[in-house]
Amino acid sequence: MRSSVLLALSAVLTACTLPAQTQTQTNTARELVAIITSSGEGRREMAPDKATIVLGVETRAKTPAAAASANADRMTAIRAALIRAGVAERDIATARYSLGLEYTGRQPPDTQYVAANLVTVTTRQLDQVGRIIDTGLGAGANNINQLQYDLTDRTNAQAEALGDAVTNARRQAEVMAAAAGGRLGELVELGTSPGEYRPYFAGDMAMARMQASAAPTPISAGTVTVMASVNGRWRFIPGR
Repeated sequence: MRSSVLLALSAVLTACTLPAQTQTQTNTARELVAIITSSGEGRREMAPDKATIVLGVETRAKTPAAAASANADRMTAIRAALIRAGVAERDIATARYSLGLEYTGRQPPDTQYVAANLVTVTTRQLDQVGRIIDTGLGAGANNINQLQYDLTDRTNAQAEALGDAVTNARRQAEVMAAAAGGRLGELVELGTSPGEYRPYFAGDMAMARMQASAAPTPISAGTVTVMASVNGRWRFIPGR
C-alpha cells in the first residue's frame, strides 16, 4: 500500500514539473535572437589654421654660469626679434630649459657645460611660418626642434567623422544581413572609442634643411586628420 502511494505521488509531481520545464525552454528559445555586429571608421582631412614652431638655443662654456649667461643673451635677442616681426608676446612660451655637464671623447677628457633653451612660437598666420623661422635663426637660434600644423578647434570635424563612422558601420551590417539571406533589424547597441587625431609635422630632414639654408625658408602646410570609430549591434531578421 505504501509503495503504491509513493508511486502515485511521484507521478503527480512529475506531471506538475513538466509544463514548467517546457515553458522555461520555450522562453529561452524566444530570447535567442540573431545579432549582427559591425564596426565603422570615419575620417576627415582638414586644412590647419594654426602652426607651432619649437626653436631654441644651445650654448657651451667651461662654467655653468658662462653657458647660462650666453644662452640668456641669445634667447633674449631671439624673443625681441620675433616680437618685432609681429609675433605677440603671449604666443612665445618656454618649452624646456636645461643646463648640464657634457663629456667629450677627447683624451685627456675635456668637459664643458651646455645650456639649452627651447621656446614654442604659435601663429595663426600660416603664410608667415617661414619668415618666423628665418627671424629666429637670424637672431641666434641654432635648433629648430619641431614644426606642427594643427586645428584650433576640431569639434565639428570630429562630429562629421563620427557620423561617417556610424554610416559605414550600418552599411557593413546591411551587406552582411543581405548576404546571410535576411535583412537588418533595429539597432541594439552603438558605442564609440576615443577618436584619433593626427596633426601635421614637418619631417626631420625638413628641419635640417631649414637650419642649413641661408635662403628664405619655403613652408607648405599639409592637412590634419581627424578620425572616429564605432561598434554597433543590430538584430538580424531572417528571410521568409
